[in-house]
Amino acid sequence: MSYIVTGYKIENPIKSGGFAEVYYALRIKDKKHVAIKVLNQSGCNNSRIRRLFQNEAKLMASLDHPNIIKVDSVIKESKRPAIALEYFESETLKTWILNKNPLIFQKGMKVFIQMAKALNYVHEQNIIHKDIKPENILVNNEGESRLIDFSIAEKISFLSKLRPKKREGTPLYMAPEQVRKDNLDGQCDIYALGATFYEAFAGTPHVQGKSEKAILQKQLKGQVPKIRQFNKNVSHKLETVIMRMLEKNREKRYKTMREVLYELGKFADENYQISVNEESQ
Repeated sequence: MSYIVTGYKIENPIKSGGFAEVYYALRIKDKKHVAIKVLNQSGCNNSRIRRLFQNEAKLMASLDHPNIIKVDSVIKESKRPAIALEYFESETLKTWILNKNPLIFQKGMKVFIQMAKALNYVHEQNIIHKDIKPENILVNNEGESRLIDFSIAEKISFLSKLRPKKREGTPLYMAPEQVRKDNLDGQCDIYALGATFYEAFAGTPHVQGKSEKAILQKQLKGQVPKIRQFNKNVSHKLETVIMRMLEKNREKRYKTMREVLYELGKFADENYQISVNEESQ
């Protein structure tokens, strides 16, 4: 294996990113399987990335929600910054989308509502995620899900609003206010969750562009096609909710995730099934 963590047996790599790696590991003292996230050498050499990693560990450890991946422990014996996370056997929502997995339509509403509940909880803690996207949502075949990657999440406070803003996030899912580097609140996550499930149900992103600059311009000014142009099986009511989540004008967008949940609750039953006649209602 490419890395050794004292007290853990590294079994398999799960994911490798620009600054961190995730491994499937066995904690030797109690034989518990966990996912270990550790900074790679590039991440260790970058003071900003080290700071973000430490912030992520502290912030995630403070959260307790069934649809947010849990921090098991901060590994202090590691030569590189590392955290042990709940191991959740799954794949990403992005993988479902790319593979056109039929589970999107069988379990998609369940995942959508779970993520809205998770983000409502996060926002109640005065935290915004800032990087909601299909790659950061883990799903299994039962439709259970976990939100991951709080690396650029931010605790909102009076002081945080005074700090100079950076454009952080993934361009394809950025709210217009992120593109402009405005002060942010939970509405940026509402936009990104709308973009995520637009893509899940339509099978295509809500904006297209050949370059990052082109995509960012579309986020600011581009028209978003209705989801039903791509998928007639999406109900009018669901389409209306997602399109309002994607409003570029914050005054027209939902103000809170609780509002989103309220609207979804009008037409999804306790089993997360759409319970309306799509054409007549």
